[in-house]
Amino acid sequence: MPVGCIGLRCAALPLTAALLAGCATVPLDAARSYYSSGRADRAEELLAREIPADDRDRVLLLMERGMVRHVLGRYEESSRDWIDAAERIAELETYSLSRGAGSLVLNDEIQFYRGVPFEWSLLHALTALNHFQLGRWDEAGVEARRLVEVLERSEQYGFPPDAFSAYVAAVALELADDPSNAALLYRRAATSAPPGIVVSEQGWIAPAPPDSTGSHAQMPVPRSAPSAVGELICFALLGQRNPPDASTSHVEVRVDGRTLGRSYMLGDTHQLAVATDQRLAALRAAKTATRLVIKEVIVQSVEHNTDSPALAALLRWLLWSLETPDTRAWDTLPRFLHAARMSCPTSWNRAEIRFISPSRAVVRTIEVERPPHRRGYTWVLVVNDRAGPPPQVPAR
Repeated sequence: MPVGCIGLRCAALPLTAALLAGCATVPLDAARSYYSSGRADRAEELLAREIPADDRDRVLLLMERGMVRHVLGRYEESSRDWIDAAERIAELETYSLSRGAGSLVLNDEIQFYRGVPFEWSLLHALTALNHFQLGRWDEAGVEARRLVEVLERSEQYGFPPDAFSAYVAAVALELADDPSNAALLYRRAATSAPPGIVVSEQGWIAPAPPDSTGSHAQMPVPRSAPSAVGELICFALLGQRNPPDASTSHVEVRVDGRTLGRSYMLGDTHQLAVATDQRLAALRAAKTATRLVIKEVIVQSVEHNTDSPALAALLRWLLWSLETPDTRAWDTLPRFLHAARMSCPTSWNRAEIRFISPSRAVVRTIEVERPPHRRGYTWVLVVNDRAGPPPQVPAR
């Protein structure tokens, strides 16, 4: 077979694959639009279809659908989507030669989407939050151990640490009766928490006290829950990664009419994305340079073997016009990832979650008529400013 024919086949196959796979983005774009406008129910309808196993966006669709279902309070289905996505990512760790070769000729968008490290850790962290909402402490512990593996591998390769996911894993292990490993993860969260936020080995979160220069020194929080009272842990998922949203700065928690405390930010998915892109930039640049060389070799081979400058010019235009970066991302992720831990009565009836704006105004209030699930005298509550009130726990 002439060299030019080989070149044409190499260019045509990935081009065909990319064009055939492109239709998967239509319902996703519409679903994202509905989700951003507060219509998570309509977004779920668009994403409810069966996702083919060979869909190159399967992982991304499962990520997005899982988030939509989480907001709708459909925690079982949300967890199934996220667990499916995590398992598919593990399968894709085995590199596909045909897809890899195609991406070197066309662009990275013909690859199966696998996400990036902080998305992998948040898959497990958010699944653990679903288990908290259902009172499934052991399942949350299992998810936490998977999460630890992802965090260690991510940081080993120089990706940004994820303090929020580490904190979720610590809570899950503590409630699964593994206090020693929980303490290790609280320490991990403490070392990567945003400036001015301190996490103790017992999981308490507070602003660091100012030192003599007026800055915030990283000091341990000398506090633990008194044995005579309970604890309330609240995870708050605020805003949206894309489009960026910062309408809520934190949440305040009130129980039976008394303010117990507020949440503090442990993660910002926009900042995680920027730091991750910086880490990937060199690798992407090297791959793009290699791809451009291969494209030019193909065009020159066609020009030489077919003696058709017009065909070569057309092929060059096609290959270069499709030289686009892979911009796929988990857009429905919350922007700000908060947590709060506070002492509370051992018996209570009603909680009120106030979403506070940067100007300190109350943007929204969610009322929880009955306490959420608890382990001993530790209650765990998950709220999202995109969602309605958490489903009520049956009275015990």
